[in-house]
Amino acid sequence: MSNKSVNFLYTLLKNRIFILITLLIVMSITVAITYIISEKFTVTTVILPPEEPASPGMSLGGLSMGDFAGFFSGGMGYSLPLMTTLADVYSEILNSRTLIDNTILTTGYIDSLDFTEKYAEQPEVALFLARKQFKKNFSASVTSSGFIQIEVTTGNPLYSVEISERVVFLLDSVNTSIILARYRTNRQATENQLAVSNAALENTTASILAFESEYGTIMPNEEVEQIMSVLTEMKGRYIETTLMARAIRNGIRSGTTAQVLELETTALALKQSIDMIEEGSVSGEVSLGPGIRNLSPAIVEYARLQTDFEMQLKMTTALQLQLEQALIQEENIESSLRILDPPRHPGWKSKPKRLYIWIEVLLLTMVFISAFLYSKERWLILCKEDPEAWNKWNELKQEIKGDFKKKSKSKK
Repeated sequence: MSNKSVNFLYTLLKNRIFILITLLIVMSITVAITYIISEKFTVTTVILPPEEPASPGMSLGGLSMGDFAGFFSGGMGYSLPLMTTLADVYSEILNSRTLIDNTILTTGYIDSLDFTEKYAEQPEVALFLARKQFKKNFSASVTSSGFIQIEVTTGNPLYSVEISERVVFLLDSVNTSIILARYRTNRQATENQLAVSNAALENTTASILAFESEYGTIMPNEEVEQIMSVLTEMKGRYIETTLMARAIRNGIRSGTTAQVLELETTALALKQSIDMIEEGSVSGEVSLGPGIRNLSPAIVEYARLQTDFEMQLKMTTALQLQLEQALIQEENIESSLRILDPPRHPGWKSKPKRLYIWIEVLLLTMVFISAFLYSKERWLILCKEDPEAWNKWNELKQEIKGDFKKKSKSKK
């Protein structure tokens, strides 16, 4: 053992009575204070990670009818920044001033702090101070597993449960209102799309009737059926590709600029091929239709009208079903929150943790006492072994006292 350690231990043992008395006084005061401190109860609520609800719908040409109706992807109706999850969004809502103020005003939190009478003429000040106090005893965060954890601490366990339930209710209300607004937007978009599709179907029907009144009904032969089959498939692919590119450009779907350009190039090529087939033209030596050179323009026109009619009829039927689904969604919105641990009585207080406080105070007191005694011992040794250094410090002490005396005289 080194000399410093021996000297330090000797100093502590020499002042053992002082140490024991000091510890006894400090710990007695600490124990008394810990029993005076009011008890706090923390209620913990855990919500499962929210899921992104998928829009149910039919498909046409490999593309969901939700895309035809302009349905947005994402759980809450808006696109999220990079590396942001819906749990992060819920956490921001829980920590928002709007939700906290609503909780304070609907649970009598201001009355529990006795701010109502004190700030009767300044309600905004009472709300500000209550919000400040509420944030000290409230936390909402996302765990490493993606769960949402809510903690509420008050002096009454049942009141903590009440506040927790109110917070969960408000979060569910906000989420429901966002989903409802999203469903309304989707329904309106579907209605607009259906109106456009109905108008296009009426125009196509009128064109077919006009054609048949002029040329009569043409029974499709094998070549015409092949043309109609090719046109139907190409038009379906064209609509799918065009809507997909538009959805990516408008931020409805995720994708890169290269994907958009590729889709637009594909759509342009399909459109050119469809126009060439419908017009009965050829490119070089390659025919763009089965025996199209041998078909009359009337047959080609009739095939075009028939494929347009079939496509518009399919879209109109699918959009009508989609509109019915959107109305059902809008009228039957259920809570999307899934609670793993609901608010319950914690069973035991969370604050103060007396044993931890006693141990911490005891250790800190020992550290301060040891530092004080060791410094005092070193100071006395310095005074005895090096009186010249002590005289310098003593002179400096007298000079400092003289400075204070001069200031007091100047004030007089």
